[in-house]
Amino acid sequence: MGRDIIIAIDGGGTHTTAVAVTSKGEIMGRGSSGPANHVLAPIEVVRASLREAIAESMKSAGIGPADVQIIAGDTAGIGYLREGADYVEGIISEYFPEVPVFLVGDMVAGFFGALPYEWGVVATAGTGSTVYGRNRQGEGLQAGGWGHILGDEGSAYDIAVRGLRAAARAFDGRDAPTRLVKEFPGLFGVPDMIAVAITVYLDKSVTRDRIAEGAVVVAEAAQKGDDVARRIMSEAGRELALGVITVARNLKIPPEEVKVSWSGSVFLARDLIIGPFCESIRRAFPKAEIRPPEMSAIGGGVKIAFERLHLDFAAVRDRLIQGLR
Repeated sequence: MGRDIIIAIDGGGTHTTAVAVTSKGEIMGRGSSGPANHVLAPIEVVRASLREAIAESMKSAGIGPADVQIIAGDTAGIGYLREGADYVEGIISEYFPEVPVFLVGDMVAGFFGALPYEWGVVATAGTGSTVYGRNRQGEGLQAGGWGHILGDEGSAYDIAVRGLRAAARAFDGRDAPTRLVKEFPGLFGVPDMIAVAITVYLDKSVTRDRIAEGAVVVAEAAQKGDDVARRIMSEAGRELALGVITVARNLKIPPEEVKVSWSGSVFLARDLIIGPFCESIRRAFPKAEIRPPEMSAIGGGVKIAFERLHLDFAAVRDRLIQGLR
């Protein structure tokens, strides 16, 4: 086959995915594994996740490292100016020493995947959250991305923690009743909220990523009409919108030229998040173009690889979008 293959990776706080793509935009193989945020996950876990996802994508494509032109994409934990990229690239190079590696932050790959333009603003919300934008002059800027202690507003972790706190307050009678009181114990396999608290504080297997899974509990309760859960989801959408508004203003993007999209698993909650997200942005920028993402961050990784290799991405764009669906 020769060196015709690009490996794109998207390493998140919970999951890592990889795809093997030809220079004509054809998806040849896929791989997946665990977390790859080198700031928050144990380094041995990150090493295994990156190695396994990449190796699995090569195996499913029926290729080896000699067929790969470049490994490109993102991992959570890398900054928007590529802070930390050398470290993660070095990990990958240990296992694939003959292949060039180029990584960016997940917010940057999310930006390139979501928008067909070179400027605009994209909110990325998975286990964590951040917002990244660029203006016509090519200047980039990030808001959020402070991690689960200092920030990550609108992320799955943030939604889950807000839900757990609301359930605890409701259990005591300090706040409005919510079905979350009955739903959260099932997530942890325990009988009630008292046992949830014991599990969260004492069970070492209950990591940040495990708690973030509670966002699904909150979203499902909201879909069933729970007012408390719906409020939490709306607040998350508005927090992500605030990041978008802040970045657009600080980049001095003219209000009539603001282009917005999103990336990440939190937006799978659809209208529960996207509704308040769009409403808040339109109040600030009535003429903003808000559009669903063209591709996920993994597509942004392919786009970055094509740019690094000086290949014509426009020629394969439609085929790649279809292949990634």
